[in-house]
Amino acid sequence: MSQRKNNKLLIIVWVSLLTGTLDGILSFIFSYPANPAQSYRYIASGWFGLVAFTGNYMVFWGIFFHYLIAAIFTTLFFLSYPNLKRVIKNKYLLGLVIGLMIWLVSTLVILPLSNVPDIKGVAKYPTQLNLIASIISILGLSLGLGLPISLIADKYYRKNTGTTALDLKPGT
Repeated sequence: MSQRKNNKLLIIVWVSLLTGTLDGILSFIFSYPANPAQSYRYIASGWFGLVAFTGNYMVFWGIFFHYLIAAIFTTLFFLSYPNLKRVIKNKYLLGLVIGLMIWLVSTLVILPLSNVPDIKGVAKYPTQLNLIASIISILGLSLGLGLPISLIADKYYRKNTGTTALDLKPGT
C-alpha cells in the first residue's frame, strides 16, 4: 500500500511539472508577441502587484507561482478523477471540462482576488472578458492541463485498481 501511495505522489509531481510546462508553452504561443519574461512578471504581479514589473528576479517568482498553481490544480483533479469520471464517462471530454473548470476558478476567483494591476487589453474581472480570448484560454487550459491530467489519471487508476474509474462504486 505504501508503494502505491509513493507511486501516486511521484506521478502527481511528474504530471504537475508536465502540465506547468505545457501550459507555459501554450500561453507563450497564445500571448505572442509578449515574451515569456513579461508573462511571468504578470503572474508574479498576482502576489506582488506593480513591483513585479520592476526587477528581473520577479521572473523567478512568476515561474514559481505558475508551477505552484499548476500543481494545485493537477493534484486536485488527479485525486478527484475517479469521482469526476463517474459523471463524465469520456476521458477526452472530461479533460476539456477540467480545463473549463480551471478557467472558471482562475477567472472568477483567483484573478479578481489577486494584486494583478489593471492592464489595458488584459481582463482581470469577469466584466472585462473577451469571448475570443476566453475561448483561447479555455482551449489552452484544456490542452495544457485538462487533457494530460485526465489521460494520465485514467491510465493510473485503471492500472492500480484493475478497473476503470467507471467500475468503482461509491464506498469501495
